[in-house]
Amino acid sequence: MLQREILSYLAQHPDAKDTVEGIMHWWLPDTETGVRASDVGSALEGLALKGWVTVSSLGQGTRVYGLERARRGEILEWLEN
Repeated sequence: MLQREILSYLAQHPDAKDTVEGIMHWWLPDTETGVRASDVGSALEGLALKGWVTVSSLGQGTRVYGLERARRGEILEWLEN
């Protein structure tokens, strides 16, 4: 469910990039109260392993996630199913 919500947001906002905390606040505002940062982080790492999400390190353990634009068509197809 979290992966689908994250990908849906990115499909609509392909230039978006943010940290786990920012994603919880801006991308998933309806689920913010019931979702733990560790769950969002796990969902993002799973998407990164699939190659659908990029991960950039800003130092001091801060990671920024965004859409892997080259895989957008594949992501859109997956979201339709």
